[in-house]
Amino acid sequence: MKKSDYKPNVSFKERAMKKIFTFLMAFSLTCIAFGQTYFLEDFNAGVMPPEGWTIDTLADNWTVEESSSAGGIAPEAVFSWSSDNTISRFISPVVDLSGLTSVTMMLNFYYYFYDDPAPSFGIATRSGSGPWTTVWEITPTGDVGPKALVVDINNSDLGADFQFCLYVTGDFYNINYLYFDNIQLFNPLATNAVLTSASLPRFAAIDSVNSLTGSIQNMGTDTIKSFDVLYSINGGTPEVSSVTGINLAIGDAYNFLHNKPIVFNTPGNFQVDVVVNNINGGVDQDTTNNYKSLTTGVVPWIPNKKVFCEEATGTWCGWCVRGICFMEYMAETYPETWIGAAVHNGDPMVNDAYDEEMPNIIPNFPGYPSGTIDRAGANYWDPSDFELGYQQRIKAISPGSVQIVNFSWDTATRIVTFDIISEILLDISDELRFGAVIIEDSLYGTGGDWDQANYYSGGGNGEMCGFETLADPVPAADMHYDHVAREILDTPYGTEGSIPAPVTAGSFPVYSYTYTIPTTWNFDKLHFVALLIDYTTGEILNANDDISWVGIPQNNHEIGLKIYPNPVSSNTTINFKINQPQTVSIRVTDLLGRVVFNPPAEQYPAGENKIMFNAENMNDGLYVVEVNANGKKYTQKISVIK
Repeated sequence: MKKSDYKPNVSFKERAMKKIFTFLMAFSLTCIAFGQTYFLEDFNAGVMPPEGWTIDTLADNWTVEESSSAGGIAPEAVFSWSSDNTISRFISPVVDLSGLTSVTMMLNFYYYFYDDPAPSFGIATRSGSGPWTTVWEITPTGDVGPKALVVDINNSDLGADFQFCLYVTGDFYNINYLYFDNIQLFNPLATNAVLTSASLPRFAAIDSVNSLTGSIQNMGTDTIKSFDVLYSINGGTPEVSSVTGINLAIGDAYNFLHNKPIVFNTPGNFQVDVVVNNINGGVDQDTTNNYKSLTTGVVPWIPNKKVFCEEATGTWCGWCVRGICFMEYMAETYPETWIGAAVHNGDPMVNDAYDEEMPNIIPNFPGYPSGTIDRAGANYWDPSDFELGYQQRIKAISPGSVQIVNFSWDTATRIVTFDIISEILLDISDELRFGAVIIEDSLYGTGGDWDQANYYSGGGNGEMCGFETLADPVPAADMHYDHVAREILDTPYGTEGSIPAPVTAGSFPVYSYTYTIPTTWNFDKLHFVALLIDYTTGEILNANDDISWVGIPQNNHEIGLKIYPNPVSSNTTINFKINQPQTVSIRVTDLLGRVVFNPPAEQYPAGENKIMFNAENMNDGLYVVEVNANGKKYTQKISVIK
């Protein structure tokens, strides 16, 4: 349990251009910087302390995490709160700065404040094992950052045996976390713009309008007042966008938007090269950091998408009623496109394997309640912001569909079997995986572990779905729990090998799952969720909780609708039973609604009837069989795999 559990989480004419662009691209890969960098630590090794570093006290407070709160790129270093009141130093290796009288230090940091009096955060230097000299320090009264800190060091410690440290001193209970990254000592050039980021949608639709955004940072002593941004698609004609009217001092950053959006007219994967140049109308003295290459995959059609949210919660967590409130709101407001999974901690509903990974799954995990939406983005979501996160992710294009098909449930053995299948629309080099989550609604129990702690009781912390009128804790007898994540198959990161690599456009990977439902679970309250996961990036690309049964789904039992074999490669049989003679129509469509089989409606006798159709001329994929009888429409999905 983390201390923050007890507070709310408040969170570039055509030929000439081609020549210049080509020159810049080549030069950026071969140029040697005119300046001098003496030291750089970006924590990419993932080890704390990094090689050559030391920590003088409370080493366990210093860690490396897969987060980016300081404004850099994951991973980053983190100092965490504890109950100690002292000073702890993160000490650099010895750096030889012989002959220098001045050096510049830069780092990214974010100070996550908790309460007054907050411990101070500072930078100190020393020569050899001599005394520490403070060169910069803050004592925050609120959150600070994320920001790039620039400190000029020109004291007598500069020399052959120079060291520096980052330190935290004071009552460590009054800090939540200190995030820091990209520590460097350097002599800055006069003109040095760094393209720190460039961004396009990872996946896009044909003819969609896509904006190129990014950021530059001034790493030179001259103020940057103007620059150009150029992009080229698959080595084609560069497009330029000029930025003027700015004033960036050293360390300052600027977020840009290219003035010509990108429209992709054909499907496939496209390389977009981005360069910044023409700094203040002149030459950048270091072009090694002016270039980035992006890839956007353009899908031929847009698969149906559902958004998957995972929330960390627990009955012991008084703020977690906020999660209960907003998870229910999202389920009621977006029932067809939202899937929520409440992953419990420290209570009777816990799934240990899932729970243990939530601090790694949720970016910059702040405690409980908090969540991640499609495991996308660089930060966590507070439950009160789930709708905003949903609105962002529902617009994201997925490179493939995902479906649960051939679902079967044996009431005697309590064994469920099902396949997850996807239609992949692009060549993808990342490792993709299927995963499955089983969610249960309406859980309740007896005993104190089922009581729900409620910090909104009495209304002092505002209204919260009526919880302000309830006791703290809410007795178990007055509680039931929905969206509870009971199981995730086979790991919280999906099933290794479930989608063979590499993945090619037009393929239909499928994977079979078998699971025995515990007797304490209510099958009628279970939801089965299919996930399409990019294991390389961690993102959930698509999700679905629609089920295509092998036998009798929902109202299909009324006509005993069965389709076999399923999956099908050639002939298949549609079997149905009616109680009286009547006209029955049948058609088969693909997932876009295009009809592939539609015989004339016929009069069928009472009893069991069979219709044959041949799938030999059908493409691999998912299809919907529709039977119209008894004045109703009965549907079932089938998969064609040859």
